[in-house]
Amino acid sequence: MAKKKKADAALIQAALSGERKQVLAMLSKHDIAAVDANGNHVLVAAACGGHLELVKELCDLGAPLELANGIGTTALWLAAGYGHADVLHFLIERRADVNAPNSTKDTPMRAAASKSHTACVAALCAAGARGLTVNKAGDSPLSLAVAAGNLEMLRLLVALPGSAALIKRKNTKGVHAMAVAAQAGHVEIVEALLDAGGSLDERDANGAAPLALAAFCGQAAMVRSLLSKRADLEAYDAAGATPLWLAASAGHTDCVSILLSAGARAGVQSGGKTALQAASSNGHAAIKKLLEELPLERLALTDEATEGEAHAEDESAGGPSGRGADDEEDPRLLLQFTRTGVAGASGGAPPGARASASDDEPLEGVAPEDDDPEDDDAEGGLPELSIH
Repeated sequence: MAKKKKADAALIQAALSGERKQVLAMLSKHDIAAVDANGNHVLVAAACGGHLELVKELCDLGAPLELANGIGTTALWLAAGYGHADVLHFLIERRADVNAPNSTKDTPMRAAASKSHTACVAALCAAGARGLTVNKAGDSPLSLAVAAGNLEMLRLLVALPGSAALIKRKNTKGVHAMAVAAQAGHVEIVEALLDAGGSLDERDANGAAPLALAAFCGQAAMVRSLLSKRADLEAYDAAGATPLWLAASAGHTDCVSILLSAGARAGVQSGGKTALQAASSNGHAAIKKLLEELPLERLALTDEATEGEAHAEDESAGGPSGRGADDEEDPRLLLQFTRTGVAGASGGAPPGARASASDDEPLEGVAPEDDDPEDDDAEGGLPELSIH
């Protein structure tokens, strides 16, 4: 294999900044395919910066379309990932590979979806790019559209043949699309998923149904919507908790009221506590008052509650909340979409909601830990263009 020629860092930086005259002048002394220490060449730099006219001139001069940089990203991949739709369209017209993945198996489609660049996703779909792919974390463009609450992008992706398989697919954290949409309160997203073949009976890795996740996260509008679609009002999770129990324990008064009005039973135990006991021990006075005002028969333990508690005892580590019977608090562990800029479950944005990200912010590098799906602390979503 021929040794790659080295490019001056100033040339790559000039291309990234769109300094057309400087780039063309410097190319008189450099090979157009020359790379810097990170494998970047002028075309990937210009595409990353979104400089269409410079990209056109470089292609006319013979810049290699498929030459990837040191982390496997091509010019088209970077145009998609940074939302430069005009550059992307041009590279598609030049027959650049629309499916070429980077070194972590993330495709241009996923790069665009992760930053919610809908126009780029649309262009890739129109060009025949594969949308039914997943990366090492098990996330797909469809799952990323759901996490972002991007209905327009989701509609593009569910229209692809075979997309129904991705709706029910869980990532390496045991999270499926319906779960994320429900806990984030994306009502229209859930409706689109149901229309495309999704199910309200899907469970996450903790055995929680979408209604349970919506109730626990305090998504009152979602709870109403799911109940209108006949979601199971008494669906137990792996710890024996029902949607009402979870809403009461988490302190979501609106959700408790909605579920009680729908006829939810309060005599269910999880972790050795009823919903009333959980609300009381967690300091949720308004919910405690609501439950205490119920007729005694609605507070009585039920056969189902006993069965649910027995089921919970069979589960390891206290089921979905990871809690024991003696815990005073209820710090439910919610699974997250991974490696896509999603906020943590214990703070900030709600679980499953996409954290805000500026388009000017460099795409983050997938950490080496991504090779190990057991590593819960690995972060990042998309490889960074190594230009400094």
